[in-house]
Amino acid sequence: MISIIAYGRNDNYSYNLVKRTALAFNCLAELLTSDDEIVFTDYNTPDHLPTLPEAIWDTLTDKALRLVKVIRISAALHEAIKKDSPLPILENVSRNAAIVRSNAQNHWILSTNPDVLLVLSSHWQNLPELLAGVNDSFYEMPRMDIPESVWSSLKRTDPEANIRTLRDWLVCHRAAIAETSPDWQFQKYILFDAPGDFQLAPREYFVRLRGFDESMNKYFHSDSNLAKRMWLLNGERTDHLLGKLWVLHQDHYLSGEWAKTVTGIVHNDLSVHVTCQNKVEANEADWGLQNIQLPTFALSEKIKRERVSFSDPATSIDGDLPMSQEVDWRTQSLYRLCHYQPEVLVLYLRESLRVASPDSLLVYIGQNAATFELVRRMWDDISPSGYPARDLSAAADKEEILAPDILLVDSYYERSEYVQRRVRLVTEQMERRLNKGQMTEQQVLEEVGNFANGADYDALRSKLFSLWEKLLPRITLRSGTLVIVMGCNMYSGVYTKLKEELAKRGESLKANLARRKRLAAAATMYVSTGGKRKDPWKTINRIRWLQRSLFRNGTAPERIQGVTLPQHAFRQGDQLTGVVELLPLYIHHRLMVLRVN
Repeated sequence: MISIIAYGRNDNYSYNLVKRTALAFNCLAELLTSDDEIVFTDYNTPDHLPTLPEAIWDTLTDKALRLVKVIRISAALHEAIKKDSPLPILENVSRNAAIVRSNAQNHWILSTNPDVLLVLSSHWQNLPELLAGVNDSFYEMPRMDIPESVWSSLKRTDPEANIRTLRDWLVCHRAAIAETSPDWQFQKYILFDAPGDFQLAPREYFVRLRGFDESMNKYFHSDSNLAKRMWLLNGERTDHLLGKLWVLHQDHYLSGEWAKTVTGIVHNDLSVHVTCQNKVEANEADWGLQNIQLPTFALSEKIKRERVSFSDPATSIDGDLPMSQEVDWRTQSLYRLCHYQPEVLVLYLRESLRVASPDSLLVYIGQNAATFELVRRMWDDISPSGYPARDLSAAADKEEILAPDILLVDSYYERSEYVQRRVRLVTEQMERRLNKGQMTEQQVLEEVGNFANGADYDALRSKLFSLWEKLLPRITLRSGTLVIVMGCNMYSGVYTKLKEELAKRGESLKANLARRKRLAAAATMYVSTGGKRKDPWKTINRIRWLQRSLFRNGTAPERIQGVTLPQHAFRQGDQLTGVVELLPLYIHHRLMVLRVN
């Protein structure tokens, strides 16, 4: 019978937003039936974060979970439509997106905010029962502010007790005071102060008005504009439901956020949009982003699909906690970095994919069929109605050019038998010298590690880098594209090479290509110094190179020093980005989530 619409974003606005929203959703759901809905537009939450309702799902009652429907408007879409707005949220666009996507079978729409609770008179069990006995009209209600110390004391998951407690608190303190509009010229259509907390009308009214005026992209007066146009549409009449229900607002002014907003941001023109407003209809025919397919989902279904289920272990764990594999103290950093366990790494990859838009195009570039199969199945599970994950190799065979929303770059590396044998021979040589007392154990680990890193890098250059050079020209990078790199970190020469290849997608890289080659060569030969060049290190390096020259006849021809790059290489790599800037969003050992700026 009724759709309740609200909007917000996962930004912890003002004070304890997550609790205020959970209390409101639970209390609103308590007064609804299974035929009703709460439609929440999540607007401009950072793409790598879940929507606000998803973030608080575990604090919602089962009934609230069933009734909440979420519409997501991305940061990229906000940038495209905000025009000259300084606000992170376009309120009117948010509300309109919810109106046009609400259940068309519901007779009523209530526009409110995500920190508002309703208290009904004891004459009615729920809100639809109350509305069944009122005439079609436009209704406003005054709001009663509940201090932070009061609502902070409530338990989120007990809405029935919360409604009773707040009702009794208001009655005992005689605080249920209706703040009417103090200006006579507004009292005809704006009956009470802060009308945006409760604006109720038949759904047909909202459709005929074409919703909230989307040209009002500054702060304040959007609700007053709607009230004026509703008043005109309703035969110059605005009604109320005093005595039948209360509207309770969870006060959050003590944080100071509201005061800064009121005094520091340009407001919509009150005279133009309210006092002199004489048109009923607003917006173009495509109001509410009707022509854009926005991600929309029932909260309970998405949580059920994405929530990780935990089963009881077959045996209890006592004593020492076991590791999944033995600790590896070898310093062969490149191999250990690129030779990951796909089943483990995709656990962390899922965290980024599950908050991506379900209509995203995910493109994989790599050589590990097992990893791609895990990614493909995971993406099908996360986005069953979206585009399937694409392998860039297969697309290149068809001469396709892809514009991915998510580019998954797999640096997985498995040593060939040839490389394994060479590393094994060098290891045996170093161990013989250790047994003769010619080297320390630490020197053996370092020499073998440096040799192995050099051999592994040459192998990667031969296979992985050539793959990038062949396939990356088949993609188009856009601002906002996620680049997720598996089997790599920011201090590796592999990452430096990848940034160079991605930067080639931009024109400004060509002028600096020679300089980058010199930097790469210098980084290849430079010993790890924590990014600091100090004179004592030069002396030590000369001694070490002299020592190595004595053993060169018995070692493989690859450079022993290797090419794992420390912090200084990362800083140099930052200069190689050209017009393609990669902003790190998440780092997990062998997994990096980057965004193209």
